[in-house]
Amino acid sequence: MKVLIVDDEPFITQGLTLLIDWEQEGYEIAGCLENGKEALRFLEENQVDLILTDIRMPELGGLELMEQVKERRLSDAYFIIMSGYDDFGYAKQALRLGCLDYLLKPVDAGELVASLRKITKTEKEKAEDQKRLETLEQAYLSRNMISRLIGTYDSGSGRTIICNEVLDRLVHAIEVCDISSIDALVRDFYKEVREKDMPEESVNFNISYLLFQLIRIAAEQDPDVIHEEIMDFISESSFEESLVHKKSDYMARFCKEYAEYISQLRGRSSKSVLTEVEKEIKEHYAENISLRELSQKFYINNVYLGQIFKKKYGVSFKDYLTDYRIREAAKMLVSTDEKIITIAESVGYKDSDYFVQKFIERMGCTPSKYRRDRSDQA
Repeated sequence: MKVLIVDDEPFITQGLTLLIDWEQEGYEIAGCLENGKEALRFLEENQVDLILTDIRMPELGGLELMEQVKERRLSDAYFIIMSGYDDFGYAKQALRLGCLDYLLKPVDAGELVASLRKITKTEKEKAEDQKRLETLEQAYLSRNMISRLIGTYDSGSGRTIICNEVLDRLVHAIEVCDISSIDALVRDFYKEVREKDMPEESVNFNISYLLFQLIRIAAEQDPDVIHEEIMDFISESSFEESLVHKKSDYMARFCKEYAEYISQLRGRSSKSVLTEVEKEIKEHYAENISLRELSQKFYINNVYLGQIFKKKYGVSFKDYLTDYRIREAAKMLVSTDEKIITIAESVGYKDSDYFVQKFIERMGCTPSKYRRDRSDQA
């Protein structure tokens, strides 16, 4: 994995390159730069996996670098912040921004290696999760699964014909959002289950087949949606146990909701929706906006909208909105002489004490101190 080191003191960057055996840990130094602005230019042309940066530098410091990298979506790299200041406010702000670790100077070799191994472990777990997902997907295509899908289910004590014909018709009705046909097809499915006196494992298999087909058709509608997101949507219904125990009304309700979900995927791409949501935040951040209201405005399922929003921005809608409000407030503190209570109201906070609390969480200091510090630097 590639590492970018950013520090305005050359002897620090040189020392870091020699402090540990980077290659042995599976890393290589991609570059050593003097400030955040140089790092931004570098990231426009190069990809790295880890950015190791000082917190205080001329031109652009480490926290500001993290903010701009995220805002401009230049990189998904991990961040490790270094500082000569044992300041909890800085550490808290760095961690809030998504920093993996906060190391005090002079950097201890053991602590640095521990941080690198934490990243290596996280990446390994991600790869294993992806491998497990791919294995599960391939299982559906294995010879054993295919033989089941074409008409038989081997329970170990005999064979039961699965309800593939009625389920295929149900999948088609869901795909084309034929709401009027769903109730009848669900009744047909459970009627066949009862008539054939299917054991629970056979019913389970039929439902697994249905879910597999629903995941497939959802993925075909929007290339940006991934299987985990679709399965998250399905799990939100918590319906599987009810289906197995032959509750047809529950299944019909789920199938209708899923049909609407498919229509939403077909009608709008996640990219266009998120562009509109981002625009709404910029124009109405001072108002009482919510993810549910925006999902209704853009005719998209609020669970799905929350998923794709977090996937793109790395934080929840609520946290993104709070961050945006606080950044706007910070700009006003520096550029105007307005009272803090007035600024709080102008960015959407009627409770000034709550505003101060959120400002400290995000910026590491009170609004008054932030204004005073920035005035001293001017």
